[in-house]
Amino acid sequence: MFNRLEEAGLSWRVYFDKLQLISFTGVLHAPVLEKYWKTERFASMEQFHKDVADGTLPEYAFIEPRMIFNHNDFHPPVGLPREGDVGSTEIWNGAVSDARAGEALIHEIYSAVRGGMSRTGSNYLNTALLITFDEHGGTYDHVTPPAAIPLDDLGAGEMGFTFDRLGCRVPSILISAHVERGSVFQHEMHHGALAATLSERFGLHPLTRRDDKATSLASAFNRKVPLHVSDWPQTSPAYVPPNPEAGEHPTDKHPDRPMSPPANGLIGLIITKYGTAEEKAHPPQTFGEAYELLVKYGSGLFGAHANL
Repeated sequence: MFNRLEEAGLSWRVYFDKLQLISFTGVLHAPVLEKYWKTERFASMEQFHKDVADGTLPEYAFIEPRMIFNHNDFHPPVGLPREGDVGSTEIWNGAVSDARAGEALIHEIYSAVRGGMSRTGSNYLNTALLITFDEHGGTYDHVTPPAAIPLDDLGAGEMGFTFDRLGCRVPSILISAHVERGSVFQHEMHHGALAATLSERFGLHPLTRRDDKATSLASAFNRKVPLHVSDWPQTSPAYVPPNPEAGEHPTDKHPDRPMSPPANGLIGLIITKYGTAEEKAHPPQTFGEAYELLVKYGSGLFGAHANL
């Protein structure tokens, strides 16, 4: 969709936390997005807040959580929760994370959008915030996934799967001055709804047969009169216990601990693209080694300004 927007002359931007140095989205889609890495298409969360305040949000903005260090991506803790004396709880088989940190990030983004008062450009009246999830979180679903239109004529994939049905249900939350508070929408939707909505909104060509036939979010904008900001809820996130990782350089504390699965994946992608033969043959095994490589190859890799 980023490329579709670019081809149509529409603005887009991926915002990521500068502590992570690199954009997960940019790395995962390097074949088509690498040419935009060192441009204004990628920016820090500090730039996001400035863009909201200035009314200069792009037509489409995508916000990433932190996925490597001091997680705020809604992943629950691995091991024991961060309660009580955090210094006595060491989680060695994964990242130190807490689902409440994800809630705090949503509060931060929502509060920024709610406070967007620019008289020109983007503001709270014309900005829609869509919160999506890519996994179900382990919640049991008694409903069998329905049939779906295959993406394209790709044939069978792993284990003979033909992409002709949907997966388990995941939540999505749409926040806008044009959505009635408390609305629950029960139309069958899937992740293609976002692509369908962007295509409908901006006149873009669909990506596959699935999003071409997907239900868009258009019917969710069900208010005739926009909801005034004074009627928007003021959110209060849950208390997030201090993260032992926070406040220090990532390699200063427990540099020998194993990496989390997201860190392994991201570092693997970076090494595959930029690493030496030795680094590819012997990838980093510890948090400290991985972060050294992340700094080595990731510093200045994303964003138009070196001080990202």
